Amino acid sequence: MRQDNYPAPVSDPEAEGLPDYADDDSTANDDAYSGREADGPDPAALPADRPLGVNLYGTTAEEARIGEPMDYKLARETPDPAARPELRPRGDDDDIDPDEALVNDTTVIEPNTGSPVSMYDVPDGTEPVGRIVEPDEGAHEDVDKDAIAYDAGSAGGGATAEEAAMHSVRE
Repeated sequence: MRQDNYPAPVSDPEAEGLPDYADDDSTANDDAYSGREADGPDPAALPADRPLGVNLYGTTAEEARIGEPMDYKLARETPDPAARPELRPRGDDDDIDPDEALVNDTTVIEPNTGSPVSMYDVPDGTEPVGRIVEPDEGAHEDVDKDAIAYDAGSAGGGATAEEAAMHSVRE
């Protein structure tokens, strides 16, 4: 016997791969934990919007007994694009050597070991900033539409990651 307060398990046909079951977007039972719980233990199946497999080979007893001919099976197959290059989609890079394309696509970033943020940080000629403080120090309501602040230096010890990522740009 269950000792928890979870609802009784319900079947979920969509999770089991059965298509065309009732939609669970209904707001009829909003107090239910899930849409599937509101539908009951076995939600009703809805008819599909189109017939599935009615015209395929093997739907009659005679066809099922004989089996599907190989010609029918091969007609359903999609051709392999690798085996037939004319079926492969063409792109702009088909005429370029793959090694040459790799060299053209890669940009080499020299490591910047002097950066406090990352060795891949690209220096832009600006100096780092510590704490950014508004002129009123956040004590009053902001009446300016622009964000104006000054550098108050780093707050005791080293800069945090956020402070190290900040930098000033001269106008």
